[in-house]
Amino acid sequence: GTVRVCGRVSALLELGSGFNHEYTGRENVQLNAALLGLSAREISTRMSAIEEFAEIGEFIDRPVKTYSSGMVVRLAFAVAVHTDPEILLVDEALAVGDTAFRQRSMRAVDELRSRGATIVLVSHSMGEVKAVAQRVLWLERGAVRQIGDPEDVVGEYLQAMARKDAAWEGRPVPAGDGGAFEPVTTIPNIDHRQGDG
Repeated sequence: GTVRVCGRVSALLELGSGFNHEYTGRENVQLNAALLGLSAREISTRMSAIEEFAEIGEFIDRPVKTYSSGMVVRLAFAVAVHTDPEILLVDEALAVGDTAFRQRSMRAVDELRSRGATIVLVSHSMGEVKAVAQRVLWLERGAVRQIGDPEDVVGEYLQAMARKDAAWEGRPVPAGDGGAFEPVTTIPNIDHRQGDG
């Protein structure tokens, strides 16, 4: 297919994508923001907000190679949402960090969307998909399997995964439209589970 892009694109495509691991976090923020078209003055103005959002403390002035994977994603996400993207591409990066950071990230995505930004989220987390998406595209082996309302597509996807799991375990697989599998309409909030696990 073909994609035409008209606007500033910010992306979180893989862990540390676009970061130089020898540079400090601060140097990487400056470099990435400049690559996204921000002036030195704009970067300087936004630096404290980026630091506050990422919550990595003194590590901002240490080489990224000393960061945990969560710290890298926190910093990358902070840069991505503070550079005024018109299009934000996110590949599995919202599921990182503690509950507070995840909620802050979701609020930032919501705020971007309310300002008219396009959010493209690639995820296997159905909770994230249902929380973020207004329209869902389910790809299977590079082909469109289904596209439409998040409730419908996520429900069908979860049914298909339940059938796949049943087949893998050697249990009888219901035929046709799913048989014994009921449509999934809600997804439990796994961040608030309790117990000894």
